[in-house]
Amino acid sequence: MLVPDLDAGQTRDAVERLALPSGKGLNVARTAQALGGAVLATGLVAGFCGQWIRDLLHRSHLPERFLWIPQGESRTATILVDPARSLTTTVHDAGPTVSAALWPRLRHHVCDAVSGYRWVALCGSCPAGLPASVYAELCAGLRSRGQHACLDARDAWLLPALDARPYLVKCNQDEAAQAQGFPIEGPDQAIEAAQRWIDRGIEQVVITLGAQGAVAANGAGAWYVAAPHIDPLSPIGSGDATMAGLILGLARGQSLAEAARFGVALGTANALQLGAGCCDLDALPTLLEHTQIHQAAHPLSGHAAP
Repeated sequence: MLVPDLDAGQTRDAVERLALPSGKGLNVARTAQALGGAVLATGLVAGFCGQWIRDLLHRSHLPERFLWIPQGESRTATILVDPARSLTTTVHDAGPTVSAALWPRLRHHVCDAVSGYRWVALCGSCPAGLPASVYAELCAGLRSRGQHACLDARDAWLLPALDARPYLVKCNQDEAAQAQGFPIEGPDQAIEAAQRWIDRGIEQVVITLGAQGAVAANGAGAWYVAAPHIDPLSPIGSGDATMAGLILGLARGQSLAEAARFGVALGTANALQLGAGCCDLDALPTLLEHTQIHQAAHPLSGHAAP
């Protein structure tokens, strides 16, 4: 909701409202589909909210194969954007708690749903009750079948998955800092963090830096991608738009540096509009023109580039 001059403890009227089936994976899928990508959304939805998510996806013609369960409710988020102060407030509810016994069924469902896709984005947190190995198991299974697992997760979901060597890891600077154990304030520290993951066998790493842009690294080197300056409306979903651009770029034969440039430009286009994964595609050519790639001075050691 767009709510100018929002203050805590007061009543305000929204000047614009947008209801979207969202979450990191859906934001990636929506962005990729808008750019001509063939997508399928899958995972777990619960209760009335889960049925509502599926209904909205059908109305927007975004293909889905979610596993629905009647227990609990899928997590919802209320996002309040104050354009006058360039502030965004997000309130999440808890989402469903599920039994760990559901995991084998869910794993089979997801693997079957994505079996015809080479590129698979694994994004966001998982419902309480599932094991921390969720993404690690999915990454290992995808790798064994020759599919590219592209991971955007944090905390307990990220760390075990790194040992399963996803093809691509994309996270923001705070998530990378928490995982690596040192602060990341700019490109230099982000490149150091990326190198550590390259040395662990991750083939492609991208760490986003908010308005600064992102760094991208593989065995051939590292690059800083500087984002163009804009007056943002809402940054919610910009990292997901960046992920969509990365996957589309790589899938279409771009180098990692060029795919990161495309992703950063898409993330910037997302920040110009209300709604996660709703990029201003009319502005994209100009944003791409002003998104600059800078190669790091020293190539990274480690694995050879694919």
